[in-house]
Amino acid sequence: MKELKDYIEKDELNIESVINDYSGSLYKFIKSHSYNLKIEDIEEIIADTFFVLWKNYKKMDLDDKISNYLIGVSKNILFNKLRKNKTKFNNVNIEDYQNIFSTKEDVESLYEEQDKMNFIENIIIDMDSESKEIFILFYYEQRKIKEISKILNISESKVKTRLHRIRKKIKKELEKGGYRYE
Repeated sequence: MKELKDYIEKDELNIESVINDYSGSLYKFIKSHSYNLKIEDIEEIIADTFFVLWKNYKKMDLDDKISNYLIGVSKNILFNKLRKNKTKFNNVNIEDYQNIFSTKEDVESLYEEQDKMNFIENIIIDMDSESKEIFILFYYEQRKIKEISKILNISESKVKTRLHRIRKKIKKELEKGGYRYE
């Protein structure tokens, strides 16, 4: 994982490099955590995230992982936006939206899926730091195995083995918790 110091040139943040490296990852992260936002809203959150980084990078430690910071900021901005959007729904006629939730089963499956994601996040939190980094790089940042091995300075076979063990552990824990693994 790249650190803040990797983006500092002549005592200034090379924000263009950060944007090039992390726009796609942030888009995927935000999209996966919000099913109802328009593309324009997602792009606004991404722009705001990079602005916050640019405004605050001098307060940060040079060894801070840039991806962790960006994910944290984007998550806060996203949740604030979702909270604001909730208040807009107070003035909406519910009959306009009666077909969105067609059955009780749809609502229950959405709840179960969210519950399952929280369960998986707790499994990941309990992993050792290297496994966590591999998981985040592979699943959240969509990095290739070859890239991950270079970033973490470990062999590709070790990355593949760790990913296999991570998936196996998640499957086992999900089954223990009464969830189906797909």
